[in-house]
Amino acid sequence: MRPSRNHQSRNRRSRALELLRHGVAAMALASLALAGTAEAQGSGASARAKGAVPALRVAVFNARVVFDSMPERSAAESEFALEQAKARTLLNAATDSLRAALDEFVRHEARLTPRQREATAMHLRARELLVEEMAANLDHVILTRQAELQQPLRERVRAAVRAVRLRAGYDLVLDRSNDQVIFDADDKADITAAVLREVREQMHSARSPNGR
Repeated sequence: MRPSRNHQSRNRRSRALELLRHGVAAMALASLALAGTAEAQGSGASARAKGAVPALRVAVFNARVVFDSMPERSAAESEFALEQAKARTLLNAATDSLRAALDEFVRHEARLTPRQREATAMHLRARELLVEEMAANLDHVILTRQAELQQPLRERVRAAVRAVRLRAGYDLVLDRSNDQVIFDADDKADITAAVLREVREQMHSARSPNGR
């Protein structure tokens, strides 16, 4: 006996409703899964961002103040001033000697033979070139010597800054004493006093018999 058309229609509607319920349930589960994944990814990205961009701790100090407080600075400046004066004295002496030789040549030029005149003129020209080279290089030599005298002081300041930076946990220390750089910083970030104490402690340790 074949089922009636009404019975077949009810069966089809039941199967359709069942499929619809299963589809809604599957969509709900998928939505929950996607939401959980997105939340987990967001939390992971936030954690990664926090770990990838750590807070940078920056401090400043005034190198000029530190250098001015070092007793060795006066000794280095005195030695530099003495060597600078000696270099300029040598240049002035060479210039005066050349000028005297030129005057002597002019006075006796008429009594010289052409060969003597040519030889003397070449000799004086060579001396003149040497004096010009000495004068041109004087500033460079003076600046180089000044840097050599200041280098030990700079190394001591650099060591003190590094010690303070590592002890306090700073990532970067900047020098605020350069007048040609526009600079502004909170006074709480200034570690000049700490650097001065470190320089004095290192100097005291270096002078102590047992390094203490």
